[in-house]
Amino acid sequence: MQNDHNNFFVNHFVSRLQKKLVRRTQHPGINFSKMRETAMSSLDLDRDRRLDRIRRLAGVMKWVVAALFIVLVLTGLFLIAALIWPEPLGAGGETIDFGLVERPIAELPLLQRLGLAALTGIAFLLLTGTFWHIRRIFAQFQKTEFFSPATLSTVFAIGIWLIAFGALGAANDPICCFLASLDLPKDQRIIEMNIDGGAIFFTVLGTLMLLFGWILREAALIADENRQFV
Repeated sequence: MQNDHNNFFVNHFVSRLQKKLVRRTQHPGINFSKMRETAMSSLDLDRDRRLDRIRRLAGVMKWVVAALFIVLVLTGLFLIAALIWPEPLGAGGETIDFGLVERPIAELPLLQRLGLAALTGIAFLLLTGTFWHIRRIFAQFQKTEFFSPATLSTVFAIGIWLIAFGALGAANDPICCFLASLDLPKDQRIIEMNIDGGAIFFTVLGTLMLLFGWILREAALIADENRQFV
C-alpha cells in the first residue's frame, strides 16, 4: 500500500514535469529571447542617450573654446604691438611691473621692449596652442572618438603645452626683471626669482594630462586585445 502511494506521487511529479517541457518546446524563446532582446534594446537606448549628451556638450564647448582662442590671439597681438609701439597705441604712460621693477613702457629702449614683446608672444603662443588642442579634443569627443590615435596624441600635446607654459611662467619674472632694468646702472639692475601658484598649477595640470593620455592608451590597447580575443 505504501509503495502504491509513493508511485502515485512520483508518476504525478513526472507527468507535470513532462507537461512543462512540452509547453516550452511548443513556445521556444518566448520567455528568454524576447526578454533578452528587450533588455538589450533598453541598454542601447540608454547608451545612445549618454553618447548624445556627450556629443552635445562637446559641441558647445568646442565653440566656446574657439571663441576664447580668438580672444587670446587678439589680446596677445595687441599687447605685443603696445610694447613695440607704445605711443601710437596710447600705452606710453602705462607702466610695467615685474617684482621690484616698475617703469613706464615709453621709458624703455626699443631693444628691451622688443625682448619683452618676444617673451609676451611666446607666452601667448603657448597659451593659444593649449586652447587650440583643447578645441581639437572637444571636436574628437563630439565624433565619439574617445580612444582614437588622434585623441591620444591630442591629450599628450595638451600636457606638453601646459608644462611648457608652466615652465615659462616660472622663468618669466627673472627674465622680465632683467630686460626691464637692463639700461639702468649696474647697481640698479635686478634679477628676481619668483615662482607663483600659476606656474605650479599649469605644470601639475600638464603632468596630469600626460598621465591621463598614458591611461587612455593602455585602455585602448586592452579594448583592442579584448576584441581580438572575442
